[in-house]
Amino acid sequence: MDLTLPEEYLVHINEVSDMLALNQQVANEEYFSRRHINRSIDEEIRTNPDSESRVKHGVKLLEDWLKGDYYKQKNARLVQINTSLLEEIVRDVFISVAYCTQAELYVSVTAQLANRMGFDSHRDSIITIAEICAVLCHTDAFHIYKEDTFTSLMIVNRLPLSADLLAKIERSFYVPPMICPPLPVESNYESAHLSFNDSVVLGQGNNHNEDLCLDVINTQNNIALTLDIDFLSQVPEEPTHVIDTQEKLHQWDLFKHQSDEIYQMLHDQGNKFWLTNKVDKRGRLYCMGYHVTAQGSPFKKAMLELAKTELVEGVPR
Repeated sequence: MDLTLPEEYLVHINEVSDMLALNQQVANEEYFSRRHINRSIDEEIRTNPDSESRVKHGVKLLEDWLKGDYYKQKNARLVQINTSLLEEIVRDVFISVAYCTQAELYVSVTAQLANRMGFDSHRDSIITIAEICAVLCHTDAFHIYKEDTFTSLMIVNRLPLSADLLAKIERSFYVPPMICPPLPVESNYESAHLSFNDSVVLGQGNNHNEDLCLDVINTQNNIALTLDIDFLSQVPEEPTHVIDTQEKLHQWDLFKHQSDEIYQMLHDQGNKFWLTNKVDKRGRLYCMGYHVTAQGSPFKKAMLELAKTELVEGVPR
């Protein structure tokens, strides 16, 4: 990947870290970030004639659906859809559903897609994208079904994807901490990562161009941390919630397995890392992390140490 990084940052990175860490950071972002995987999914769809024909079919289905006359509230919702963006909507749906290599709850997938509609009403967005997915199901790009009358609707991908891409989808989860110093955040739409940007305001659709305390974000971003390996090797991580179903047990085991993978990766890559930070709409600061975070459970907090240690003296007894 050809990266254009500020010259002053490159000077800084040479002073405090190895260029190998910078290259490894880019590799980590490509490995874990859905932004990169989304591009790979889109490319495979575009280069597969069968998949691309389903996109065209989907656009035609939506065009015909939008010509219908329905009840008043539905007509009011559908008139808000920008018909010039139908192909983009179809591709967004196909890319999102591609992650459903195993059946996922229909309501969960459509809720994640809702912000794509850009409606003022989030409820209207969810209802409309759910209807769009039901229409696009007729392309056979994915399958919507129920196991029986009393179970929830499920959705599963049916687009052909390469083994390499399926492996990427399988391992895609929250981007881990950076193993090189973050880029300086100079606008409200910069993530501090090397290969992608993102809003510094939490929540889809909440980004704005008003003043934010970017200096505080940069100060927090530049605090280097390390894992307490002795702690991790001696203290088992226990759930902070009740595990009373097989599904909850499965999810907890998966979380622990993923966490162990991230701990091992960070250790192997030098055990020095940086957590990036964002703010919510009220200006409260949150570090970005799922498997490694300074604002998680007591276990997650206890396993972190400052990378730059100092002996504290003069503490009153």
